[in-house]
Amino acid sequence: MRRWIPTRGSVFSGLRGRNLSGLRCFSIAVNNVERVSFRTGSSGFATIDLHNIAKVPSPGPLLIYLPPYSTAFSDRPAELPRFIQRWPTAVINYRWVGYPPSEDTATHSSKSDTDPAENEDEDEMSHLAWPSPIHDTARAYEWIVENLGPANYTRRDIYVYGSYLGASLAVSLTLTETHPHARMGIRGCVAYNGIYNWTTFLPDHRINEKPQHQSRNILEEILGHPAEDPEFQELKQHREALFTKPGYLFDPFASPCLFFHTPGIFVPPDFNSTALSPAELLPEDLALLPDDAPELFMPTKSPRKSTLIFPPRKSTLKIPEALLLHSSPPQMPPSLWRRRQRRKKIAQNNFRTQAEDLAGLMRRSIDKVELKERSRWDESDSWDEEAARRVQLQNVGLGKGGFELDSKGEELAAAWLEDHMGNPYSK
Repeated sequence: MRRWIPTRGSVFSGLRGRNLSGLRCFSIAVNNVERVSFRTGSSGFATIDLHNIAKVPSPGPLLIYLPPYSTAFSDRPAELPRFIQRWPTAVINYRWVGYPPSEDTATHSSKSDTDPAENEDEDEMSHLAWPSPIHDTARAYEWIVENLGPANYTRRDIYVYGSYLGASLAVSLTLTETHPHARMGIRGCVAYNGIYNWTTFLPDHRINEKPQHQSRNILEEILGHPAEDPEFQELKQHREALFTKPGYLFDPFASPCLFFHTPGIFVPPDFNSTALSPAELLPEDLALLPDDAPELFMPTKSPRKSTLIFPPRKSTLKIPEALLLHSSPPQMPPSLWRRRQRRKKIAQNNFRTQAEDLAGLMRRSIDKVELKERSRWDESDSWDEEAARRVQLQNVGLGKGGFELDSKGEELAAAWLEDHMGNPYSK
């Protein structure tokens, strides 16, 4: 499968320099929030909700908010989380059906295949799965840079906040648009409970390998597996509705960990199967393979995961300032936990491990790529803690359920934003 590492000519930077003001279709005010709609190309319109923009001078920092799920189909502007309501904020209402389940998606999924009109509706809904959300996000960001930039030659910093589905988009946008020398550009992000490597939900991924000795009873089964976060498992269950094709899980804009390493597995034929070798198929089955079979059906031995250099050496990108927040999975009863401690540790996949993996990759890039280059001309020891300072990881505990941060998480996020964005009304 061909992989693409973005440089200055990537999807986020390829539109730079164009006059996107012509994409603006209309602007309306709802409850003192301005909603802007613009065409995204051949796939319809997307919208941005602008909060507090007129209250703050244009050189002041701007916050981009990516909600935990699609808010594009609501007639009302998305409600801001309490801790970001004080800052000028642009909400990108990306289109991404499939999660959480809605009456509209349920209705479309249950329609008969015999009605052509109904089939057209289903086709329209399928176009709102991946990669629609990243296209909407890219074009919305370009509109923001073109239309909300500072006057004259001053600078304006942008920070990004996203949670759940929005966290994945926020991280990929930030990683591919942090150009420190840009007059207006992204400088950092806060992300909460994102999925940063969707390929971990595929059967072939090593994290899903079954132990050699299967558990023999219910207690052993419980002790052999970590407690599951219901929201994390729900995202896993909706991966097919969100992406429609397993190959889309390998897109680094969906799985930003894959900017830093190859996936280490092949693309399977569907979301619940392992990749098959042509040698395992009967002749009559081979005749039915699709045109893209060489990409889908690979040898049974998985490829080796390899490290990638990100950002690319010739790029002006830089690993951004980041705060990765995550909730903790539900805790086991003390008696089961003590017995579990005596067992061999097994691989886990949850919001915590997703955040830890991404933080480790970002920090490694700072240490091995950026600081290694800098050490050639700067022998100072002041960079020893740079990676941990720039990419912070915080556990907010069990959380309060739903998609909202609890008070601890809000305090951490608000403090980080205050440190980086300052007081929006002090300038």
